[in-house]
Amino acid sequence: MSLSVGVYGGSGYAGSELVRLLSAHPKVGSLSVASRGYAGRAVTEVYPHLVYGGEYVLPERIDASGLDVAFVAYGHRESAETVRELLEAGAGLVVDLSADFRLPEVGMYEEWYGAHPAPELFGEAHYGLPEVFGAAQGRRIIANPGCYPTAALLALAPVVRRAGGISSVTINALSGVSGAGAKPAVKTHFVSANENANAYGVSDGETNHRHTPEIETMLRRVGECPAVTFVPHLIPATRGEFETITVEFEGEVPDAREVLGWYAEDYGGWRFVEARENVPQLAHVANTNRARLSAANDRRAGKLVLFAALDNLLKGASGAAVQNMNLALGYAEDLGLEWLA
Repeated sequence: MSLSVGVYGGSGYAGSELVRLLSAHPKVGSLSVASRGYAGRAVTEVYPHLVYGGEYVLPERIDASGLDVAFVAYGHRESAETVRELLEAGAGLVVDLSADFRLPEVGMYEEWYGAHPAPELFGEAHYGLPEVFGAAQGRRIIANPGCYPTAALLALAPVVRRAGGISSVTINALSGVSGAGAKPAVKTHFVSANENANAYGVSDGETNHRHTPEIETMLRRVGECPAVTFVPHLIPATRGEFETITVEFEGEVPDAREVLGWYAEDYGGWRFVEARENVPQLAHVANTNRARLSAANDRRAGKLVLFAALDNLLKGASGAAVQNMNLALGYAEDLGLEWLA
């Protein structure tokens, strides 16, 4: 079967990565790429490293009724209406890279993001972290996870699933500048980001980053977990994400070697998650669809420390989106992604 695929928002960083991956995917027969800002311009004029020979088109120029799969790479509160329109037009499967369908309740979404454009679709989406929640079966919408939650959930889920008595979870996360998207902003200008580190998602004396409820909600699907302290930081790197996660327990603290064994049990059959004794680095995972995990004990303080590293544009976004498409359609998870393992 040859797939007809559309990418909406193909001029952003995640969108351009989708174009790169889908252009080489053996099951993709036709690929349409939408962008309002660049409509009529060759994709290679905007991103010369891509091999896709077509032009950006206006979204309405794509016949959504003929799409087997549509990827929506718009911002939060911008994607949901497009997802609804695509489904109404007859698109077979929609993979949404925004946060619009990641949370389980409309009220929770509105607390963190504002009014939802398509609340009637809540509950239809599958949360697309297959290594923890399996492949989408019979769903029309896949909610691609955020990059920060992907790293956090992969590191924490096996621990939350098995170890009781967790009293606190603190996540210190570092991300490259591409995680902020292609739209220019003061904090992402070279002179602001270079030779600098910046904690964000902190205001009025409180941490309140929007990924916090996503992490908590999904962890509570696998076990008991307290409220999570999550603080992201912007670092002067183009791509990559690194998290150091400190877990405190009311009772016995799991041994790091035992945790590595849990990782092996849960992820041994998956291509893109691996655990090692050595602490991972951004350089180990940049430009791959791989997440690398590790664990250590702080015996003096009586805490477990987990580490997770991934590429925020691949395993944290577009690579995961293609992996989700593959699994939803019954293909091998690494089809078209073998070279990124």
